[in-house]
Amino acid sequence: MKEPYGEKLAKQSKRLNKFNLLLLYGGQAYMYYEKEAIEQAINKTYPSIAHYARDVNLGRFEDKYTKGIILREKAFVDASMKVGGMVTTHRFSILSNHMADFREYEHGTNWGLCVANKDSHFKVLDIFKHNGKTQIILLHLPDNSWEVFLDITINIDDELVEKVRESFKNKINMRPYEELTTDEWLQRCSFPIGINDEGVYFEL
Repeated sequence: MKEPYGEKLAKQSKRLNKFNLLLLYGGQAYMYYEKEAIEQAINKTYPSIAHYARDVNLGRFEDKYTKGIILREKAFVDASMKVGGMVTTHRFSILSNHMADFREYEHGTNWGLCVANKDSHFKVLDIFKHNGKTQIILLHLPDNSWEVFLDITINIDDELVEKVRESFKNKINMRPYEELTTDEWLQRCSFPIGINDEGVYFEL
């Protein structure tokens, strides 16, 4: 099952104010946004947000993921609503409220399949290692206002990271869902997000 993070975060995201919004210069060209545009972007991103898992062996590509960067993935991104144990070295924990639910199109695979559209943008919120496994938390950004997140951080993100870290520490000790250990599923999730096979970032 997907893991919603409750009405508290949704309500917080709707009460934008100077205390939970920080404008930052993150080493990229600084962009100014009206408060209304920022609020709209936040309200498109956080309400009804849920947790999806995409397990992969990243190998040498792990170092490409650093906190705060934004990635664009050219391909469709498969992930599962089922968050359990893992047989791989890495997990992309995707936080999203606009993944497409494809479960009704599965034919006995029982993956809990959900898909992010091609050319989706993701912000890296956290990289966390525990008991020999690594979790990379990705925030799925809205298609028409992802640029806003180049220059802001939201305090809500800290709460999300804390919850997803705790989930990761608990879930990796569980038995993996058998259907998510098949060669077919692992192959669908085998490519890294936001970079090509040579480790080069896709242009935003």
